[in-house]
Amino acid sequence: MASSENIIYRAGVDYESRPMVVICACNLPDPSLVDYDTILRVVLAQLEQFVENDYTVVMFSGGAMYRPGWRWLFKAYRSLNRRYKKNLKALYIVHPSTWPRLILGTMNAVISPKFGAKVHYIDNLSHLARVVPLNQINIPAAVYQHNLKFEDTITLPDNQQDHASRVFGAPLERLMGPSGEKGLPKFLQDCIRNLIENGLYVEGLFRRSPNSAMLKQVRAAYNRGNPVNLAEYDIHISAVLLKLFLRELPEPIFPVDLYGLLQQQKRDDQTKTLVEFIRTEVVANVTHNNLILMMELFRLLKLVADRHESNLMTAHNLAIVVTPNMLRHEDVMQEIALSSVSRQDKDSIVDGALTLGTVVKVMIEHYDEVF
Repeated sequence: MASSENIIYRAGVDYESRPMVVICACNLPDPSLVDYDTILRVVLAQLEQFVENDYTVVMFSGGAMYRPGWRWLFKAYRSLNRRYKKNLKALYIVHPSTWPRLILGTMNAVISPKFGAKVHYIDNLSHLARVVPLNQINIPAAVYQHNLKFEDTITLPDNQQDHASRVFGAPLERLMGPSGEKGLPKFLQDCIRNLIENGLYVEGLFRRSPNSAMLKQVRAAYNRGNPVNLAEYDIHISAVLLKLFLRELPEPIFPVDLYGLLQQQKRDDQTKTLVEFIRTEVVANVTHNNLILMMELFRLLKLVADRHESNLMTAHNLAIVVTPNMLRHEDVMQEIALSSVSRQDKDSIVDGALTLGTVVKVMIEHYDEVF
């Protein structure tokens, strides 16, 4: 059975500081396997926590695989006695289909016209953002997917355009504090945790691309400050979000002045010497925030590479796909050259210079020695 926490849960507060309760039809289980009367009791028990004070309900109707019959809907409506209806200030039904509109409209007209005035039908998430703070709600993946049928981009009103919540393109100093005192941003923690828990054995991790429309939705959700449950999405979204974050940093994780140092590094047959160079000349000279980010990122990449027999992503393959997101050069051809990865450490010199791609590969392979 789907967890009751996925069907009904507390969100933040609305524009008048009233608590919001979210009901998700997309998380309703198969009625042939679960007694919907049990679900009704769970929903009513959850609502009991709010009925003594004013509250708002947001119901996501779209994206549902299973829908209760009209008899059950009528029973659920009748179960909402005066205690539940009195302090309910608004019921927003998002992505309503014709059938729920017809049933609810009929019951409101016949049973409680006064309650019917509290019901509002919301066509899309941009519309919802105009009536409640969207960044206060954990919106399920199925709802984002369903919303794409009506709009490609969610537009926020001016009062919700909080640029301080922006993650992508924001400097690490703002996200982590000048000296990293805020720690790793929650967005990065979410991505890394999800990849470790659900993605280490997935073939092509960090190489394959997810659905671009859903990737755009999740990226925008994080930039709005929405809570996001990445476990609901294609695992490749978490990997690509990490790469996008690195690519869009105002300053690359490997500073520009490092490139000249790499070009001066001469060929050496001993991997140990290259590891020492990376530890003393590369890692030791990055900012504290970059160091925190590097340690967590390369720890993840090491875990992925250690399982390359399953996921086919060796340290070499990982370096190929992640390095271009870690550097920035005004000369595109130089950027491509710096991103190249040698097959062997002793062949790590291209035109007499060490490449950043090879540095990244060695940092993955020798994580414990480098950090």
